Amino acid sequence: MQVNLVFDYYTDVINVPDEIETQIKKYQKKCDKWLYNKDNNHQYWEKDEYGKKLGVGICSDAFVYWLNNFVLNDSKQKAVVLKRNLQEYDSSLPTIFY
Repeated sequence: MQVNLVFDYYTDVINVPDEIETQIKKYQKKCDKWLYNKDNNHQYWEKDEYGKKLGVGICSDAFVYWLNNFVLNDSKQKAVVLKRNLQEYDSSLPTIFY
């Protein structure tokens, strides 16, 4: 199932298994908790020249990474980014906003 990830100035479209799509907002909240937890040393932190964590670079790659490694880890089906940097999106698709 395709899902829109709408950011401030663009939209990405990802493909997820159907069981993920039905609860996409719940998974967004769980991913955000993981993403913003300063104890997690993931690759999406923006850091200063001294390595101090300044914030998180929100992107569809982070959400797809989290889904594949924490929710779909044992699944043969994985989430993937299908389209990037769209100026408009299909409002008939499930949509989450960042």
